[in-house]
Amino acid sequence: MMKTFFCFSLLSSLSIISAAYNILVLSPVTSPSHSNFFRPVVRELAERGHYVTYWNGIPPDKSIFSNQTANNLRVIYSSSLATINNHHKTISIKDHGSPFRLLLGIPHRMVSYCTAIYQEPVFHQLMNSSERYDLIIIEGVFNECVLPLVGKFQVPFVYMNGLAASPWLLDALGLSLAFDHLPHPTGTNHGDEMNLLQRTYNTLAGMTISYFHQWFVMPEVDRLASEMLKLNNEKSVWKIQDEYMGLVITNTHFSTNYKFPASPAIIEAGGLHCGPSKPLPEELESFVDSSGDAGFIIVSFGSILRGADVSDNIRRLFLSTFTQLPQKILWKWENEMEHKNDSSSIPSNVKLLPWMPQQDLLGHPKIRLFITHGGIFSNQEAVYHGVPLIVLPVYSDQPVNAQKAQDDGYGIRLDWGDLNEEILLNAIQTILSNSSYAERAKKVSAIVHDQKESPLERAIYWIEYVIRHRGAPHLRIASRKLSLYQRCLFDVMLLIFVATLLLCYATNFLCRWVHLTLLFQKQGKRLKGSHKKVD
Repeated sequence: MMKTFFCFSLLSSLSIISAAYNILVLSPVTSPSHSNFFRPVVRELAERGHYVTYWNGIPPDKSIFSNQTANNLRVIYSSSLATINNHHKTISIKDHGSPFRLLLGIPHRMVSYCTAIYQEPVFHQLMNSSERYDLIIIEGVFNECVLPLVGKFQVPFVYMNGLAASPWLLDALGLSLAFDHLPHPTGTNHGDEMNLLQRTYNTLAGMTISYFHQWFVMPEVDRLASEMLKLNNEKSVWKIQDEYMGLVITNTHFSTNYKFPASPAIIEAGGLHCGPSKPLPEELESFVDSSGDAGFIIVSFGSILRGADVSDNIRRLFLSTFTQLPQKILWKWENEMEHKNDSSSIPSNVKLLPWMPQQDLLGHPKIRLFITHGGIFSNQEAVYHGVPLIVLPVYSDQPVNAQKAQDDGYGIRLDWGDLNEEILLNAIQTILSNSSYAERAKKVSAIVHDQKESPLERAIYWIEYVIRHRGAPHLRIASRKLSLYQRCLFDVMLLIFVATLLLCYATNFLCRWVHLTLLFQKQGKRLKGSHKKVD
């Protein structure tokens, strides 16, 4: 009996592994860093024998191609979208401290994104295709414009979110937004332990973000889809999302992110792009090796924010601070040619690079500190390699990530508006002289590495799971049918409040009635008694 059962289990496992699915991956609006969250998944799916069509908005990375993927991986690239994705000119370092201004600008940005996508020949080729797909994977940040493709193919889809799940994605999954302990991306300066005023702000801000997306962003996508694609009688993108969304895979892990409500429909695969460092190019290795025991520091503000966008005053502040350090400095500065004519302004211990192999540098034995904007990919790479941080956040999730690093003891958060040479130098010297920051980074790194399977294996398993179970509708929770205010129990609290008022009113009315009744009875007895005396 046991032998028969074992053979059956083995055959079932082999059938699952050998099944080849047809998968469409849509990431037209992206960035170089966000694409890092997709490329390992695309490559792994293709290497497992699945047929993958990958539409990405930036030039394809050759690393996803191999002998194993050559026959079943098709990468589609749109040059017009690359122009948008390589710059994102609507966002810069100057936007620090303006979270709601960026929020209010999302509908306008969605118009730009959707217009570019709907004008792309690739999009129309897919809309007119007779291909049948088993699953669609969509980048979960600003790619709602491709939801009409889900409606066209009528197959389940998975959001892969390079950031922590946004309030509107948590809402779409039917989850509570956990206002009591989960700080939402609104430029906050608090962590997961909030006082009354902070919880109030977090609640109002989180609900505002969620409803703003539902009332102002999604309708813009519907409007453009109707006007440009002539989809007047089709379902709204909101209904398509609700009907076909299987689950959300987020680039988070409890070691580096504040904890959000658990659900079988949300999978944490944070840091799946992280890996061991590789040897540096000879010139770069020579520079960092010359740092001696002092080691080196890297400075980078990500792939969307540009170091070259900082003001001249801030640039001079950084360079003046770096001259006082014994460490070598590698600074990601895109417009390196700006300084070619004035090389005397660059200290001898500073090297400007238009691009740097960040993970390889973070894994180098002489790395001492990472000065960053607090993007989730940068934070994860630093923690993976056990490197402490100085974080200068700008927008979106960066203030939350910065606060988490500071709360957990492996980073110091600074604000652009308060920055001066003394503050920056003190922060650098504090981390370099106080070993607790590096020790704490190593401890959190150990937690990141201590997982029963790799984040990539976890993501692949759940992607295939959704296909095997045809969208996995059993993962859905009933609260997806409720509005956000209902899931937050605001209607229940309102009902209790009104019921309490009515009860208080009824009690007061009853007490007054009883009091008046007793008073009238007492007065009646007095009158009756006075009549007896007269008689």
